[in-house]
Amino acid sequence: MSVTQARKDRERAEREELILDHAQRSLLKDGFQNLNLDDLAKAVEYSKGTLYLHFKTKEDIALAVATRAIRERADLFERAMVFKGSSRERMRAIGFASLHFAHVYPDYFSVELMLKSQSFWEKADPLRQQGHGMEGARCFRAVHRIVTEAIETGDLTRGQLSPEEIVFAIASTAIGSHIMGRSSHAGMFVMQDPLKMVCQNVDILLDGLGWKPLSKDMNPDAVDRRIKREVFPEATWFKPS
Repeated sequence: MSVTQARKDRERAEREELILDHAQRSLLKDGFQNLNLDDLAKAVEYSKGTLYLHFKTKEDIALAVATRAIRERADLFERAMVFKGSSRERMRAIGFASLHFAHVYPDYFSVELMLKSQSFWEKADPLRQQGHGMEGARCFRAVHRIVTEAIETGDLTRGQLSPEEIVFAIASTAIGSHIMGRSSHAGMFVMQDPLKMVCQNVDILLDGLGWKPLSKDMNPDAVDRRIKREVFPEATWFKPS
């Protein structure tokens, strides 16, 4: 690759990141339906035609923002996956990574949740869809690996659910807890620490599956302190009990 081409590629990548930074702010402020490409072009000081050199539709832009988010989450999951502990403790490290993501990237998390409820996927470019799927698969593989190792070591008894179904149940519980914890309409009860409730709900699920050691046989605060110290020392939001 020539020096000139390398510079052009770098400038293109930087321009795309600038577009996505502004698009992310617009999505949070106005929502997907009100994402206006004319306004976006004006904000980044490029023509609308330049936007179309990068993205075919506004669905592509929204999906690219979500893909950046899930890439960051996958990076955190892969860090958590190598935590030195039992399979149950390593799964807790995945939960810690999820909380870290929500604290460090609250904008990303909000955009992700927003787009899960939008029916825009069929309008997004197949390559963008593929890229998003690849990053999501990294998250799935990290959790799936811990589940399968738990079964192999006897920490988790192989039952009626397949490893894939267990991963889906864990993800559904965690995401649903995140949504409920951040919802302004969940006024029927008050959660002092919504993010901590995510881990608590996942623990209820894992205990129900019989994943050893059970919660009552663990010291979760001690495990969390180890995860913070050994894997996520930058997690300044974490306040040990």
